[in-house]
Amino acid sequence: MNNKNEILSDKQITNLTKFLKKINYKKLSLFKDQINRDLDIENIIENVSSEIFEEYDKAISIGQAKAILKRILGFTLSSTDRSQLYELRKKIKKYEKFITYFGEFGKTYDYILKVLILGLEEDQANKLNSVLDKSEISPGKEIIGVDFYTKLIENFDKSLVNLQIWDISNYTKFGTIRNQYYRGAIVAILTFNKTSRESFELIKKYCAELKEKTNLKFSIKRLKGTKFAMPIALVGLGGDSIIPYDEIYNLTKEFNAQYFEMIDVEDDSFQQMLINLTYQVATRIQQG
Repeated sequence: MNNKNEILSDKQITNLTKFLKKINYKKLSLFKDQINRDLDIENIIENVSSEIFEEYDKAISIGQAKAILKRILGFTLSSTDRSQLYELRKKIKKYEKFITYFGEFGKTYDYILKVLILGLEEDQANKLNSVLDKSEISPGKEIIGVDFYTKLIENFDKSLVNLQIWDISNYTKFGTIRNQYYRGAIVAILTFNKTSRESFELIKKYCAELKEKTNLKFSIKRLKGTKFAMPIALVGLGGDSIIPYDEIYNLTKEFNAQYFEMIDVEDDSFQQMLINLTYQVATRIQQG
């Protein structure tokens, strides 16, 4: 393969980005920076493979990582590349029985946190599929007007937290029953389109509903009788805002929320926000 001075096509960038997100590649921003600098394919493969080798505690060799990346990018593999993938398959087969029968105990979570998302427009709501895991709902357990997702997060105290994420943004059809979904919420993420006054006014309405139904407090079953301040994120999505900043500031102050700005929910900052909110819950429980 000779890719010196060649750069990635848009399709290759999309495919590789999806793969790196799936493996929770921590240096995605560095990868994007290399693309923006038009780094050639050969250098990108070399850099990303080395980072994967280090990030995954050398469980996969640099050569094996390179072979995977080449396959994702649609290149014909050399005999050496095929040998690398052969060795990787052998390694996977060797450990898959252990992972199947024992690995589940390492994934047993310590906490379940109910996270509400409100205000997403349809195009943003559809993007949740690419950044969160779609929750499996048992037959007969579906709840009208809600899309369910999950995300596992390792907390700073090394506990494993299962975020049960309720996207209840489908307000136009199911507004009359929305209030009942606030019950049991531990974290709330309220989003608005920065280019839409209507979107911002809806979020003000949701904030008021949330306060009325929860008093902006949450409780944990094992700590009966103790109430904690609910972490709330106000998220401005999209391009340049038409909403004056002082209005946004006043809303965050009124509901003791944190304000975040991002282009869309596929931004790395959305994932980091979820981690930060989870950390806040753990900190408040420990301090309480």
